Amino acid sequence: MSGLKWIFVFALTSVGNCQTRTVSYTGEKVLRCSGPAPYVDQAAELLGEPSVDVWAVRADGSIDVRVLRFYDQIKAQLEKFFKHCELIIPDVEEFIRSMEAEGRDEAVNGSLAWFDEYHSYAEILLWYQELSDNYPRLVKYEVIGESLDGREMPAIRIGAGPEGEKEKIYFQCQIHAREWISGAVCMYVVDYLVSSYGEVEQVTNFLEKLEVLVVPFVNPDGYEYTWNTDRMWRKNRAVNGGSSCRGVDLNRNYNDHWNEGGSSSNPCSETYHGPSAESEPETRVVTNFFRNNAPIIGAIDWHSFSQLILRPYGWTNTNSPDESKLRELGDLMSSRAYDVHGKQYTSQKSIGLYPTSGTASDWFYGDDATSGNFGYRAAGFTIELRDTGFYGFLLPADQIIPNGEEMVAAVQTFIEFCMDHPLHA
Repeated sequence: MSGLKWIFVFALTSVGNCQTRTVSYTGEKVLRCSGPAPYVDQAAELLGEPSVDVWAVRADGSIDVRVLRFYDQIKAQLEKFFKHCELIIPDVEEFIRSMEAEGRDEAVNGSLAWFDEYHSYAEILLWYQELSDNYPRLVKYEVIGESLDGREMPAIRIGAGPEGEKEKIYFQCQIHAREWISGAVCMYVVDYLVSSYGEVEQVTNFLEKLEVLVVPFVNPDGYEYTWNTDRMWRKNRAVNGGSSCRGVDLNRNYNDHWNEGGSSSNPCSETYHGPSAESEPETRVVTNFFRNNAPIIGAIDWHSFSQLILRPYGWTNTNSPDESKLRELGDLMSSRAYDVHGKQYTSQKSIGLYPTSGTASDWFYGDDATSGNFGYRAAGFTIELRDTGFYGFLLPADQIIPNGEEMVAAVQTFIEFCMDHPLHA
């Protein structure tokens, strides 16, 4: 890779990468339950309980769930819906401590390159600012709004060639706070695109014909909270009236079939959809930015984990009007990612996994975003990154680069396909 990884890495590593979490997970366990679909749908009420945190749902119908309390009772209830449940992490606290210790050991034992470790919110902002300063004709850094707690929400514009209205590709990262690999892979993809301009013909062609927009943090408050308090935090940090439980799941808060299944009205749930569509400032910031930058022909929301490439819809079993093209694109991205390191990314409709509503990727493609998109309908995807459950949300930093390499291959296919086969409303 380029020297972007680089210039201030020694200054940053001496200041950052120091987690100070205060939440303990002692007594919490993770179960893996298997059984053919539609057991996940049948168990939806149980899986929405505050004592259960769904970590992963796979295409084969198996799930990983973190049980915060009432382990014996929860396991017995899950076994009514699933053929088999096994304990895969007997002590979440011990597992997290082992991962934290591994990261500290790597930092102490050698000078790490930028993509050899995860970085704090402040470090990532500085990385993008330096990128813009070093490539002023190719990269622009701008603040598009603030989070609930007043943290900057930046966007990055990458493009060359003559100025003027161009078609755009949109990427967003870190909507779920604990999914650290999301933001890391976004940086890796940005690094590749910028460093490849003028060196790789395909990338040079992309960036001279269109503009790539990247929102590094949809949920900066939640991400910061995972560094200093609760590593497993998912939602934003909203105060919910009438409840002691905080946070809204921003990926259930979009104005696309909001509250039509696959989300919760319980503020204590990990999938709490908020009091109304776009109730959260973070959701409004990114949707306004999207609307103000039409036309956008393709958009990806990066998550972890399970290695999935998910296309619309999540709220209905009905095929989208562009199902054949979206399926072709998802399958192509899966194939390109597999070619890099032999990792399988399952390409499927979102609802084939489980029902969801009010999600970012359905909104990208849906009527609300399309109404102001100059006659285009953005090809909207959710990509669930590595792994398939061994590490889950605690993916070691040594997987950032190989995961990034897989996504570089998928992204190039995504951009090329969207340019050659734009979807029209």
